[in-house]
Amino acid sequence: MSTTKIKFLCLYRFAAAGWPAKPSSPEQMQAQYAAWKAWMTKFEKELIPGDGLLPAGAVVRGGNVTDGPFIEAKEVLASYGLIETDSLARAIEIIKACPVGMDPTASVEIRQLGGYSG
Repeated sequence: MSTTKIKFLCLYRFAAAGWPAKPSSPEQMQAQYAAWKAWMTKFEKELIPGDGLLPAGAVVRGGNVTDGPFIEAKEVLASYGLIETDSLARAIEIIKACPVGMDPTASVEIRQLGGYSG
C-alpha cells in the first residue's frame, strides 16, 4: 500500500430543480444527519470537509462577466469537499459510501489535484 497521499476534489452536483431534496419530516432530517455523521466519522482520517455553495455567483468567460450559475443548467454544483488518500480507487470507495448516493438526482465528480508543471 502506498504511503503517498493524493488529494482529490469532490464536486457534489444535484438536479437544478429542488437541489438537494429537503427532508419531509423531522425524523427524516435526523436520519439524514445521522447518516452523514456516521460517514464522516468512518472516513475522518481521509475527509477534508468543504462547504455548501450558494446559488448566486458570476461566470467570467473571455473577459466578459455574466450572472451564473445558469438556471438552464440540468445540474447545479451544490457543494465540494476534499479527500486525501492513497488512490483514486479509494476515493471512489469513500464517495460510494457517501449518503449523497441516496439522492437519485445527485452525482459526485472526483478530480485529482496536482501541481501545474507547464
